[in-house]
Amino acid sequence: MRRGGPTSHLIYGEPLAINAGTAAYFLCEPQMEGLSAETKVKIYELYFDGMRAGHAGQAIDIDGLAALVPEAIDSGDVSELERRVLAIHRLKTAVPAGMAARIGAILGGGTNVQVDGIGKFFEAVGLAFQIVDDVLNLRGFKGDLKAKGEDIQQGKLTLPVIKGLGLLSKKDRRWLWKMLSSKPQDPEIVAKVIGKLESVGAIDACAREARECVEKAWLRLDPLVADSQYKVMFRAFGWYVLERHY
Repeated sequence: MRRGGPTSHLIYGEPLAINAGTAAYFLCEPQMEGLSAETKVKIYELYFDGMRAGHAGQAIDIDGLAALVPEAIDSGDVSELERRVLAIHRLKTAVPAGMAARIGAILGGGTNVQVDGIGKFFEAVGLAFQIVDDVLNLRGFKGDLKAKGEDIQQGKLTLPVIKGLGLLSKKDRRWLWKMLSSKPQDPEIVAKVIGKLESVGAIDACAREARECVEKAWLRLDPLVADSQYKVMFRAFGWYVLERHY
């Protein structure tokens, strides 16, 4: 199930679903008539850099971070785990979002400084989106579009879990990892794991980190772009990502 409905590969089969996903990469080519060869090359470079980053992030995510957990449990130091999971979020979502924003800024005639500023702002929004997604997975999506605690059921090391490992006692760290490794399907066990993360403020810490990420990026972008309706929309979109419930 995905977003409240059966996934495409279950409806149409894996070959068609994979081919449709691959074809989607070529559906968003911007209109580039009249642009210089140099500008076209820059746009293509940005696009392929973004696609490579997205696939690399997905590959690291699939591989997982379990090998780093025993040391984190023993020491309570989760800095490397946090660095790795944030790198996955940046590669999977932040870099592609920044790529799309940079291409738009180039086509809109932005200066190099403006292009970079808009790109970095949307990278921050993309990173925040993924962090908020981790939070919503534990607190619930509006309309139950995803099952609450789905990441726990899959044994996934998300940012709230990692922050929890850093805040819990050694005994509780061992318990949390044991529960997560078992990929619990029992709603009561899932609820206990979520409750443990809530009790030490791990989920709240993630929500704050997402907000700080967007706010800092906005402070950098604000002086670079003249006030306009579009600038207001950028600001509103950043808030929407932070406050969304689906």
